[in-house]
Amino acid sequence: MYTPIWIVIPAGEFRMGSDPAGDAVPYENESPRHRVAVEAFQLSRTHITNAQYAQFVDASGHPAPGHWLDGQIPEGLAEHPITYVDWHDAQSFCQWAGGRLPTEAEWEKAARGEDARLWPWGNQPPDAKRCNFDKNILTTSPVQQFPQSASPHGVLDMAGNAWEWTSSLAHPYPYRADDGREDPSRPEARTVRGSSYTHTAREIRAADRHSFAPGTRGPYLGFRVARTIPAQPTPLALTWVDIPAGEFPMGNDPRSFHDLALPNEYPVHSIRLPEFSIAQTPVTNAEYALFTRAVQHPAPAHWIHDEIPRAKGKHPVTNISWDSAQAFCAWADVRLLTEAEWEKAARGVCAGDARVYPWGNQMPKTPCANFGQDVKMQSTTPVDQFPSGASPYGALDMAGNIWEWTSSVLADYPYDADDAREDPTSRAHRVLRGGSFYSPNENYIRCASRSSSYPQRRRDHIGFRVAKK
Repeated sequence: MYTPIWIVIPAGEFRMGSDPAGDAVPYENESPRHRVAVEAFQLSRTHITNAQYAQFVDASGHPAPGHWLDGQIPEGLAEHPITYVDWHDAQSFCQWAGGRLPTEAEWEKAARGEDARLWPWGNQPPDAKRCNFDKNILTTSPVQQFPQSASPHGVLDMAGNAWEWTSSLAHPYPYRADDGREDPSRPEARTVRGSSYTHTAREIRAADRHSFAPGTRGPYLGFRVARTIPAQPTPLALTWVDIPAGEFPMGNDPRSFHDLALPNEYPVHSIRLPEFSIAQTPVTNAEYALFTRAVQHPAPAHWIHDEIPRAKGKHPVTNISWDSAQAFCAWADVRLLTEAEWEKAARGVCAGDARVYPWGNQMPKTPCANFGQDVKMQSTTPVDQFPSGASPYGALDMAGNIWEWTSSVLADYPYDADDAREDPTSRAHRVLRGGSFYSPNENYIRCASRSSSYPQRRRDHIGFRVAKK
């Protein structure tokens, strides 16, 4: 049975199309650039292959592509993208597989993420190591041949190799899903995306649009499958800690903590936040496994055969990128904390005496956090192992164990949620909080300590916790 690797594309807005004044040689039908909101969905990691299409043909009796002699896959092409399929063939496969074609808005978001990049991998021009284009190979290539082609969400082969049918009629921009372009009964030309092995660097850009009559078949026309994420309760059961509304002092005053504070923590400033709730602990391996199994999101790379490491179910999940954390949040109907929310939850109000650590201002004799381990002993610990390290509100593990992704872009203080640092489409560095087991000393696990990394980064000391409201 057809079993794709599904990639979760999180809900949210992105910039669709091209800006003639700023982008490299866009075509007229890519303008104007505009913002489009897309619900969370799943997309197959690769094109549908000949081998996958053969399963459909065998199971349904649908006619095989005309170039398959005696209905058999051409020799050596099983893992190449299926071609010579028209829009109706693609629709029939999707119906059989329990999916659908992506809209062209979904396709473009999956290809370029939220930063309006030119190609799926970024703004560097394509070459023979990244994709099959410009007649370099003169035919299709296996669908996983170019791992360097991955989009920000981890989707492969979205530039070159084979055009991909979308569900959308070829209407002018701005894109609107409710203007008739997603009517499956209309006979006009449908949009194709991604271009093929014959096309140039300009034509394989993520914003490039072309179209064909729905009955068109050719050696460069294929497709991939999308799937709507059903709106249903998840089996996730988190323990929540309520954080009351009010002001708190964020950051540090160098006159008070001159021996500990770093310049990116200055100045101390008052922040008012509405009431919100956070998970008492970071997301655990067991909780993350519910997500990966429900939506076939790739498991962390260190999980062997996609299984949680032995005896690590209650340890925080690690090797998680910011993008994967966002995908988990979309599935669980939660969100990441802003760094202001994180700091308030960690240190409380404490007006006039902003505490250094979640438990107070001193390092106690009894261990309150997992940090400073010898390099030979480095490891996470269960998320509830240090109850004496709880924050004023009862949140655990906010010092050490793992660095936690926040929703916030790294920017200078004072914190202002309206200055674009909470823009979910930015690909700038995101703030990490809390320190980790690998942090060499207590300076890194202070409530005000700030670190950051690029959103694609995965490490054994980086995880996340979630919030709601």
